[in-house]
Amino acid sequence: MRVLFSCTASDGHFMPLVPLARAFVARGDEVVFATAGGFAGRVGGFGFDVLPAGLTVVELNERYAPFRERLATIPFDERRAHAFAWRFAGLDAPAKVAGLLDHARSWAPDLIVHESSDLAAPAVATAVEVDSAHHTFGLGLPRVCLDRAVPALESLWHKLGLEPEPHGGLFRGTYIDVGPPSLMPAEPPAGTHVVPLRPATRGSAPAEWQERLGGDKPVVYVTLGTHFNGPDRFALLLEAVGAVDCTAVVTVGADQDPAALRPPAHMIVERYIPQADVLPLTDAVVCHGGSGSMLAALAHGLPLVLLPAGADQFENAGACSRAGAAIELRPPSVTVDSIRSAVTSVLEDGTFAEAAEGLAAEIERMLTPAEVAAILS
Repeated sequence: MRVLFSCTASDGHFMPLVPLARAFVARGDEVVFATAGGFAGRVGGFGFDVLPAGLTVVELNERYAPFRERLATIPFDERRAHAFAWRFAGLDAPAKVAGLLDHARSWAPDLIVHESSDLAAPAVATAVEVDSAHHTFGLGLPRVCLDRAVPALESLWHKLGLEPEPHGGLFRGTYIDVGPPSLMPAEPPAGTHVVPLRPATRGSAPAEWQERLGGDKPVVYVTLGTHFNGPDRFALLLEAVGAVDCTAVVTVGADQDPAALRPPAHMIVERYIPQADVLPLTDAVVCHGGSGSMLAALAHGLPLVLLPAGADQFENAGACSRAGAAIELRPPSVTVDSIRSAVTSVLEDGTFAEAAEGLAAEIERMLTPAEVAAILS
């Protein structure tokens, strides 16, 4: 079987696809990724070949710059729908569709698996008469995102000689949902074939980290992902978490210098650490509310302090807060005192950990990547 995975050139959109892609490879199937050529090194680092299609990060940033200014004038809770339509329907999909269509015709996949923001893939799959599967990277798209994005996709379908399908074709095939049911992810249309895929699993930390974090103090893992990780935000976090009686493990990203932050002695600050290495030894997580970090923490039953800044982070933070597994802090209430108080609360108030453990049990009951690959074959 030949499976073409199509995604936006970003870790938050690529990484959730990796477990299923590896499951297909383990079965002996052929797998390639269609994404921007500038992202090929990242994808290739996981052992996958790349068929280049779509905007590079540099190209996207140049074209999206005017929209960022407009976005700043919109209330937080309304920003995602505008940003989703402007970026993924207005910029990414039109720039990717021709290249993706060429690859689909020449490589001739039996199945196209695309993430929620890759809006060119359903039209291309329809054009080449191939089955497609929609793989979420988090809790699923809110209806308002689709309502804004779908009309902008109609011309793309027409240029391919196709009549636009309902919902941009996103639900024409199997819907692979990585959202735990209790977080109330967005519901797909009635009649959609839904397959729940476990987004993350608990593991065991390597001996190195067991030794480094083997003290009596609670461990707090801190990350801000790759897009909202400026030095000022980290300086605030280090001061706040540094005032809590804990051991903190902080990852700042490849574009930040840990030494420049001058962390306290009881903090471990590095550019990158695999979450799987530290989460098994962690008692709480402080993060931006990105889907990957959030779901990985919940899979380990860890309570969260969430500091959403954009994209899907506000929906994620709200869902975790309503489920009782997190404290959400929104601008402008993100201060040293509020962060310190929230971290102390999730460490000392057992109800947060209890709710997170409940979500971990839900995640454990979801299907494994191997089971989902078998269903799609």
